Amino acid sequence: MRILPLALAVSTFLPTAQGVTVPAPLHGIWKLTQMTPVGANTLHTPLPETDLIIVGNSVRGRLGCGRYEGTIDAGNNTVQFKVTPLPPSPTERCLYATPGVFHQALNTAWGYIISGDTKRLVFFSKTAWLSFERIGYVTPAQK
Repeated sequence: MRILPLALAVSTFLPTAQGVTVPAPLHGIWKLTQMTPVGANTLHTPLPETDLIIVGNSVRGRLGCGRYEGTIDAGNNTVQFKVTPLPPSPTERCLYATPGVFHQALNTAWGYIISGDTKRLVFFSKTAWLSFERIGYVTPAQK
């Protein structure tokens, strides 16, 4: 039974999450546990150790030897990312310092679900489902 095309069709009618404060349960340090492509019968090439840190409306993290950063808008189970890889230092060579499947999956994310105990998080995107496990907590600064 194929449900994915229906889920993608429904996603085009969801409101965007722009300007919404990120819900507190999303704040934290997350480790990527699985990346499942949408509409494909094979998994993506395994990614290196990958983490995602969400604080306020900012995101950053590591993808193997590479780093990335950007913004997140989320609320009512909708999400929108804008992330870009950061350039490596002048003496470093890193394959993950260029945009890849992980960055594309985050940048096309449209929704998320978080477990009741807030230890598991899945982002749904146009290209993949990204499953994360919480490995730490953060508290946004009060302004």
